[in-house]
Amino acid sequence: MAHKCVTWIHCCEISCYYHLCFSSLVTGLRRQQSWLKKRFWPGLICNRKPANDRGFVLLVVLWWLTLIVFVVAQVGASGRTEVLIATNIRGSAIAEAAADGAINDAIFQNLTHRWPADGATHLLRRPSAVAEVRIDDEGAKLDPNVAPAILMAALLQICGAAPQTAERLALAISEWRSLDILRPFGGEQAPQYRAAGLPYLPPNKRFVSKDELGLVIGMTPQLLGCISPHISVYSLSVPSLQQTVDQVVRTAIMQAYPEDPVGPAGYVRETTVIRITAAAHAASGSKFLRVAVVRIAAPDNVERSPYDIVSWEQAAE
Repeated sequence: MAHKCVTWIHCCEISCYYHLCFSSLVTGLRRQQSWLKKRFWPGLICNRKPANDRGFVLLVVLWWLTLIVFVVAQVGASGRTEVLIATNIRGSAIAEAAADGAINDAIFQNLTHRWPADGATHLLRRPSAVAEVRIDDEGAKLDPNVAPAILMAALLQICGAAPQTAERLALAISEWRSLDILRPFGGEQAPQYRAAGLPYLPPNKRFVSKDELGLVIGMTPQLLGCISPHISVYSLSVPSLQQTVDQVVRTAIMQAYPEDPVGPAGYVRETTVIRITAAAHAASGSKFLRVAVVRIAAPDNVERSPYDIVSWEQAAE
């Protein structure tokens, strides 16, 4: 509203300015009519009656009115564009603030055990926006940083990789994340990376993102896209059949450990890692999607913050 008022005042000032200029011009023309007649139309206008001189003044008036209308139209169009831009920016800021607030509300509700990480959708209403919040358990996914090679191979086979290709790729993933300081940089597969013309070698460090898996030799975009919804680089744990509701992960566990109905053992979850997705819709129609990964500390751990935000991203709609 304030921006519209400023634009209107600006238009009024321009109109007043051109009105004064026009008035001054008409007054000057009337005073110098005789000079104009002699200078420009000495033979044509000198014989006319004084009443016909008004036609020349009318022509000037029409030209000035056309110019004023054109300027006012341009200023009005520019003002409307600026108002629309400001409205969109304001709507986006409101939606982003609502999504960020919903993330913080979800963290508090999870810490107080009111909203478990079960994938249920919660609705939060704000004065100028509405946010939908969902909390998922990252621990229900496979972490390639700690998952056994046999389990990663089973997941890759489910996504369409041939058994030998899956085993070879699972070993390459283990090679990439290996922290054995006694092994040479790049490990045993370093010659393969050089032969493939890749400008890098396995860093022998844990994966910090899902996209980093795409750098492993043999990984294709299709396989990475298939396993991405079922892996997490933040949980640092391997779920059992009782700890996951992901059907793909459950199938991989049963395929990798057919004689063990429970699944892999020895990976105890010391902390809980959750993924919070908040989709906010402002009253103006703007939308914003925020995704945060939060590590919740153990209840008996009083030496650290009750939670840590390990990832804070804006996701695509």
